[in-house]
Amino acid sequence: MWRYDVVSQQLTIVYDDGTSCNPVLTGVDNVLVGRAGDVYLAEDGGNMQLVTLAPAGSVSPFLEVSGQSGSEITGPAFSPDGSRLYFSSQRGNSNGITYEVRGPFR
Repeated sequence: MWRYDVVSQQLTIVYDDGTSCNPVLTGVDNVLVGRAGDVYLAEDGGNMQLVTLAPAGSVSPFLEVSGQSGSEITGPAFSPDGSRLYFSSQRGNSNGITYEVRGPFR
């Protein structure tokens, strides 16, 4: 995952599973930024996890969907008030399924 600073026009690596001391995420696909600055990263395949990257740089699994092999997590989004997180499993339950997780979130 890269960060681009539009003011300084600098591009920096924020997360790389090949160099991370805690490579819990192997396929960054969808990205969502929370109000506190946490970045939620959805895996494309992998362990079917939604992983958080904290502003300080720590990486940790936030949630994992089980029993849906061959799927991937898609479309993470917060409700307008930030109290609920929505995401889908692309091929979960054969036709796909959307989940709601209630906060509070940091």
